[in-house]
Amino acid sequence: MTPTLPQTKFAESHDDWRLLRIYTYYRLLLAALLLVLFSINPNNPLLGSENPKLFLISGAAYLLIAVSNLVISQRLRSEPRLQAFFFVLIDIIFITLIMHANGGPTAQLSLLYLVMVAAGNILLPDKRGPLIAAIASIAVLYEQFYFTLNNYERISSANLVQASILGISFFAIALFSQLISHRFRQVEALALQKSLEVESLQQLNEQIINRMHTGVLVVNPERELLLYNNAAQQLLGINDIHKTDHLKNISGTIDAGLLAWRQNLMIRPLVFKNQATYPEINVSYMQLDIQNKESNILIFLENTAQMTQKAQQLKLASLGRLTASIAHEIRNPLGAISHAAQLLIESEDIKGPDARLLKIIEQHCVRVNNIVETVLQLSRRQKSTPQLLNLKVWLDNFIDEYHQTNHQQKTIIFQSTDNILIRFDTDQLYQVIYNMVNNAFRYSAKNGHHTIELMADVDDLTQLPYLEIYDLGPGVALENQKNLFEPFFTTEKNGTGLGLYLSKELCEANQAHLDYLPQPEGACFRITFSHPNRLI
Repeated sequence: MTPTLPQTKFAESHDDWRLLRIYTYYRLLLAALLLVLFSINPNNPLLGSENPKLFLISGAAYLLIAVSNLVISQRLRSEPRLQAFFFVLIDIIFITLIMHANGGPTAQLSLLYLVMVAAGNILLPDKRGPLIAAIASIAVLYEQFYFTLNNYERISSANLVQASILGISFFAIALFSQLISHRFRQVEALALQKSLEVESLQQLNEQIINRMHTGVLVVNPERELLLYNNAAQQLLGINDIHKTDHLKNISGTIDAGLLAWRQNLMIRPLVFKNQATYPEINVSYMQLDIQNKESNILIFLENTAQMTQKAQQLKLASLGRLTASIAHEIRNPLGAISHAAQLLIESEDIKGPDARLLKIIEQHCVRVNNIVETVLQLSRRQKSTPQLLNLKVWLDNFIDEYHQTNHQQKTIIFQSTDNILIRFDTDQLYQVIYNMVNNAFRYSAKNGHHTIELMADVDDLTQLPYLEIYDLGPGVALENQKNLFEPFFTTEKNGTGLGLYLSKELCEANQAHLDYLPQPEGACFRITFSHPNRLI
C-alpha cells in the first residue's frame, strides 16, 4: 500500500516547514552574532571597520527583518518554499551590505554565502536553488570587482581567482545540496510509505481481532493484561477492563487455569461460566514465543454455544434412532399392562388394598407413557428454522392467547422495551415459553400466589436480547441447582424431569441458552437469545 497524494504532499509540506523553521532561527542567531561582534569594540570593531555606520545600520536592519520573518513564518502557514526563497535573497543582500561595510570579500564572510547557498538548495529542490547560487556568485564577484576598481593598491590576481573559485564552489555546493536534499526526501517518502503501511496493517489487525467471535487476552509473565478484544469483554461480562489489570482481578478461574497450565497440571480444557447469565467459555492457552518460557501468553476464549448446538444435533439424531427402535418394545407391553390393570379395576372381586395397587399401576403406566411421548417428541423435532421476531409483540400475543386458554385466575406481569428483535423458531419458542410459564405458575401456587412476571430487555454489554421469567415459589434448593437441566431429574412426584431439559435443548438448537438465576425469594430463569443479525 503506497501513500496517497494528499498524504505525500502533507509530509513534504511538514518537512519544508521544519527546515524553514531551523533556517529562520539560524538567521536570527547570525544577525545577533554580527551585531555582538561589532559592539565588542565600537571604536575598533572586529567587523565593519571600513564603514561602521553602514555595518551597524545593515546589521540592525538584518536583525529586525530576521525577527519579523520568524514571526511571519510562524503565523503565515502557506508556501514555505516561496518564503524560503525570499528569506535567502534577503540574506544575500544584507550579507553583501555587511561585506561592503567590512571592506570587501573576505574568506570568513564569504563562507556565509556557502551556508545560504546550501540552505537555499535544500529548501528549494527545484530551479530556484541554482538561481540562489548564481545570485551569490554575482554578489561576491561584484564586491571583488568594486573594491578592485576603487582601490588600486589592493589589485591582486589572487583575489580575482579566489572570487572565481568561490563562485564555482557555490554551484558545486548547490549541486551537492540538491542531491542530498533529493536523497533525503526520497528516504523520507519511503519512511512515510512504510509507516503508513505499518499503521494500516496495525489498524487492520486491530479490526480483525476486535471483530473476532473468539475472545483474545494477552498477558505478560507476571499475568498482567496487555491486550484484549471486544469478544473477550463480552464473554467475560466485564464492562471496565484496564490493560494494567492483573488476570486474577478479571477472572480468578482463568488465572488459576493459567497457573495449572504452566505446571502441566491441566489434563482437560478449562470450561466455565464467568457469570451465571453468560454462556460457557472454553479457555485455551498458548505461549507466544515457544523458545522462551518467560514470553507473553495468549489466551483464547471460545463460546461453546455453536459447538454445543452441533453436539445437540448429533445427540438428538442418536436419540431419535434409539427411541424409534425401542418405542414399540416399550409401548406395546406398557399398553398391555395398562389395559390389564383397567380390566382388573372393573372386576367386582378386586377391592380394598388390591384396588389401590391397581390404581398405582395405572398411574405409573400413564407416567411411563408420558415419558415415552416426551422423548419421542424431542427426537422427532424438526431442524430449527429461526425467524426474525419482535419479542415484545410476540409475547403480547402469547400472553393474550394464554389467558384465553387458561380460565383459572392467573396473572402475567410483562415488562419490555420496544423493538427487541430475536431470531428463533416460532414453534419451538412457543414450546419453551409455554413450558416455562406453566412451571412458574405451578411453583408460585405452592406459596399461594397466582402471579408471575416476564421481563424482556437487551444486555448493555453484550447487546444480546434476553427474557427473564420470575415466579414467587419456594425457589430451587442449592443442592438441586446443578442438576436442574439434567434429563429425568425432578423433585415432583408426578414429573417426568424432561421439561427444563427439553426447553434448554430447544434454546441451544436456536443458539440461545437457558440459565437459572438464584433469587432471595422465588426463582428466575433467563433465556439469553443470540444476536438477531447472526448468520443462520
